Amino acid sequence: MNSTARNDDRNDWRYTAIGPAQHTRTEYQPAHTRLMRAAPSPDVVAAAEYLLTQPDAYLYRRRYLDLITQTPGPDGTPITDYAAAERYLFVTAAAELRSNTGARST
Repeated sequence: MNSTARNDDRNDWRYTAIGPAQHTRTEYQPAHTRLMRAAPSPDVVAAAEYLLTQPDAYLYRRRYLDLITQTPGPDGTPITDYAAAERYLFVTAAAELRSNTGARST
């Protein structure tokens, strides 16, 4: 089935279980749209890349994965929340960078 055809023709009875013209554009969201996630900020990506170069990167990765949570959305589908995990990467990388920079300057 062509996903473009399905998205362009929202009122086609073949694609809705309840019949034609039951969904309006504002209330209909295709599954692939609901599951999309915004990319992390460049600062978070840089923090992750920096922490992965550290000798104990496995500890940072494990803690990051522990901070990822899933909560049920309004329609019951799980929503993955990366906010705490991304904040952890950013704060930890900044602290690690400060400690490494301070150790070199003395």
